[in-house]
Amino acid sequence: MEHNVFISYAWVDNEVYPGADKGWVSTFVDCLRKHLAHELGRREEAERIWLDYEQMRGNDSVTPTIRATLQASRTLVLVLSTGYLASAWCQQELAVFLEKVGEGSDRIFVVQMSSVEQEPEALADLVKYRFWYLDDRRRPSTRWFPHIDPTDREYSFEQQRLARDLADKLRELLAAGDRDAVPLSDGPTRAALTTGKTRAVATPTPAPVGDHFVLVSGGENDRDLIYQTARRLEENELGVAIPLSAMADQAGIKSSVLSRDLRTKLSLCDSVLIVYRSGPLDQVSQYLIECLKAGTRARKGHAAPSIDLCQTQEDHLALGLHPVGMRIHVVGKTSADDCVKQFLAR
Repeated sequence: MEHNVFISYAWVDNEVYPGADKGWVSTFVDCLRKHLAHELGRREEAERIWLDYEQMRGNDSVTPTIRATLQASRTLVLVLSTGYLASAWCQQELAVFLEKVGEGSDRIFVVQMSSVEQEPEALADLVKYRFWYLDDRRRPSTRWFPHIDPTDREYSFEQQRLARDLADKLRELLAAGDRDAVPLSDGPTRAALTTGKTRAVATPTPAPVGDHFVLVSGGENDRDLIYQTARRLEENELGVAIPLSAMADQAGIKSSVLSRDLRTKLSLCDSVLIVYRSGPLDQVSQYLIECLKAGTRARKGHAAPSIDLCQTQEDHLALGLHPVGMRIHVVGKTSADDCVKQFLAR
């Protein structure tokens, strides 16, 4: 493979605005190279990112040069935006790469540059890296757009998360000799050997015994991961619940209603699965506190729900809480599959 990363993006998202030196995508890739070099420990591997600076694309269909470049790329980083969805060319780039790796491949990394109404079905179950936020008027805004904002630390945090996941996948592919669908080994992954932690293998794991009901929650920045995790649990024939406070549209709902909804659903659940990738920390911490309160109340006659926390951070005390009995799953790539596999492993 000639390229480690192929960047698929809409040209409109890389326009240079007055006062800026580069477009958003070019700035993004420059930062990603630095993060990836740090994660891989090898600058030459991080430099093997392909971005179409020269506008080599054709008018109607993917040119032979671009098709060959996609075929010679280990991973695809897709910059999702309104412009991306409006570009027939971008859709073709995705289709060509999907022909190579198959639907649902973890070799596709979705960078959410902006909020979109309808994402392609092929991306529905993939992990997203969110580079937009809601401003004080609840309108979606892109981080570092149109100018660089060094005070926005969330941009760098999300870049680092993407670089870590890319590095994990590239190490796996390099070790496997680029053979599609070939696992690195039946033992611990390379990340496990360096961190001392093992991760769940890709073989199916049995669901918890009995009629199980799971509350899935987390911070507002991880809503897509919450929904994906809930769907995976449903596929394993488990009952699921998502609190109103973790759902997208809370406009007009009183805080007392949100609290009552969370307490009621907690009282019905056998287990709680909290997912944490972007947080924010205070929301995730509050969910954990509410779970502990529910456990205290449950001792009066009902079993307390078990608590699982799925996170990317090695420092499990980042929330300031580590109650006895809570299982913590540290995963190199926080996807719904990773979280559910480790949750189901009993």
